[in-house]
Amino acid sequence: MKIAILTLGCRTNQAESAGMAELLRSRGHETVNNGTADAVIINTCTVTATADKKSRNAIRRLRKLYPNALLAVCGCLPQTETLRIEGIDLIGGTAGRAAFVAELENALRGKFPSFPLSRRGDAVATTRGFPDIYEDTLPDARPIGRSRAYIKIQDGCDNTCAYCKVPQARGRSRSRPAGSIIKAAKQAADGGAIEIVLTGIEISSYRPSLADIAADVCRAVAPVPARLSSLDPLCVDGSFIETLKGEGNFLPVFHLSLQSCCDLTLAAMGRRYAVSDIISVFERIREAWSGAVITADVIVGFPGETDADFGETFQNLQALKPDGLHIFPYSRREGTVASAMSGQLPRAVKAERARRLAAAFPKGE
Repeated sequence: MKIAILTLGCRTNQAESAGMAELLRSRGHETVNNGTADAVIINTCTVTATADKKSRNAIRRLRKLYPNALLAVCGCLPQTETLRIEGIDLIGGTAGRAAFVAELENALRGKFPSFPLSRRGDAVATTRGFPDIYEDTLPDARPIGRSRAYIKIQDGCDNTCAYCKVPQARGRSRSRPAGSIIKAAKQAADGGAIEIVLTGIEISSYRPSLADIAADVCRAVAPVPARLSSLDPLCVDGSFIETLKGEGNFLPVFHLSLQSCCDLTLAAMGRRYAVSDIISVFERIREAWSGAVITADVIVGFPGETDADFGETFQNLQALKPDGLHIFPYSRREGTVASAMSGQLPRAVKAERARRLAAAFPKGE
């Protein structure tokens, strides 16, 4: 069978889609990017309201583009809400991806799957529970040519940020066993990967130690460079630095989930650190690695953020001089603490603050 996969959202989604593609190929199927397909998988994102809209639009667009294909939807959006879009045939969430692939095969063969199946009708909510331990059932994708290899090492999130639906979509934090990570990293390096990136939903919560598993991966794949994806600022403490600064192939490229540089806004968001902590992290990284690259995520227009609060974030970022920012206007999400907060700001205010930051700082990687 020919199967197309569209991925929206983060690098963890990309890694999971690549794993599903690898599993499908191992079972004798062909993955295609265009043309005729017997089935289409859409791996959705729900990190913002805009991501929800893109996911829904993609479902409708691909239903029209592949009118005779089986349309299967999985990922964060259907994990958190009922999808009622005409034309969806099969729905899965964020857990049980290997089982989801098996049900896709069954549906293609005409068997009735255990997952709800609707033929060109309303899709049924399929939110299911999450496993207690890391679900290590998808193969890691083999590098194609000279490319980066994204190795998923963790899933879920234990944080309770006021603006975020990710814990609802992914469950509690679960860490992948170290031996499995090392094996995957070695295979990627041996397969020609030019860089190993350890990724996950919230890798700062990796247990027993993110720094230790990163150092172990560096030694296992040397001289291939290795680095980490997005980090909570509190993760980068003195012990973290001491563990990794001696690894010659560790890439000091840091993407920090700051979200704000104003103490009042950080507290309202439910973040666990202050601006003083952020400043210390920047100083610590730059002292340990003279050529370090530091980029960050920033949310503007959070409920109650005043002009003075935004000005504080702007001024602190100017002092910190990050190498790039990913800027997000606050996205109101039903079911989050922030959605019920007073002081919701007009779209125009959020857009203007985002524009001002974007004009002052490059996007970065």
